[in-house]
Amino acid sequence: MNDLVLPYNQLRQFAIDIFVKMNCPKEEANLAADVLLNADLRGIDSHGLARLSGYVRLWEAKRINSKPTISIVHETPSTAVVDGDQGLGLVVAPGP
Repeated sequence: MNDLVLPYNQLRQFAIDIFVKMNCPKEEANLAADVLLNADLRGIDSHGLARLSGYVRLWEAKRINSKPTISIVHETPSTAVVDGDQGLGLVVAPGP
């Protein structure tokens, strides 16, 4: 069996292009691609690029908002409740 090996920059650009086609702003597409690729680089394949097709399917089903308005609903000195407006967790989790 031959394993296909692609350069990091090519994989990153591929992921960015997919997120941009989902109408994600360029900065958020970059962040989302980086999060997925970093998971792969750390050996956590279950949270890497393998998830990309699932995000596309969720977006097609209108279950993902590609341009969310992220807001903090409630905050204490040590916690916060964040409304991610159905945005990609890859973008919502790092915060605004």
